[in-house]
Amino acid sequence: MNFLAHFFLSNEIENIIVGNFLGDFVRGKQYKNYPNEVAKGILLHRQIDTFTDKHPVVLQTNQRLHKSFRKYAPVITDIYYDHFLGVHFNKYNFENQSKDSELSSFAVFIYQTLEKNYELLPSLAQQVFLRMKKQDWLFHYSTLYGMEQSLNGLSRRAKYATHLHEAFDFLKQNYSTIENDFLLFFPDIIQFVQEKLNE
Repeated sequence: MNFLAHFFLSNEIENIIVGNFLGDFVRGKQYKNYPNEVAKGILLHRQIDTFTDKHPVVLQTNQRLHKSFRKYAPVITDIYYDHFLGVHFNKYNFENQSKDSELSSFAVFIYQTLEKNYELLPSLAQQVFLRMKKQDWLFHYSTLYGMEQSLNGLSRRAKYATHLHEAFDFLKQNYSTIENDFLLFFPDIIQFVQEKLNE
């Protein structure tokens, strides 16, 4: 799962949001260096990734991408799924989340939450957050323009994989198929996370 999905699945719980973001930057047992509730969010991030990576629908999406993008297929799937979450944001908004279910408002809420906890973030996470907020990644994931920018950025960062910009064309050509994959998968991850948060 990519940034938008991890934030969405944090159920608007501040420490879980922070931990879920940190999950991309904290390795091994470093989670023990954080407050318990933030550590819970870091571990939830890992559980979400493990569940996602093994889910048959996600594996199916990866397989659709594998011939063209090889080892980058799972990374591209994560970005695609963030797009469809943005497109269908109101459909999946948790019952106990904010009454304003618009993606733009949710994005502002996430940026404010991370800014409030900025000092908890390691340097790299701070840099990523500042770029995310400035460019409003969370809202733009829902747009084709945002997808093009995200996938072009991935292509620039990936060594020996300069063709990754083609993933945008792949998305446009297979839009409804990948959207259907997402719609089949996402209720399962919502249920999984709710169960974990209730443990």
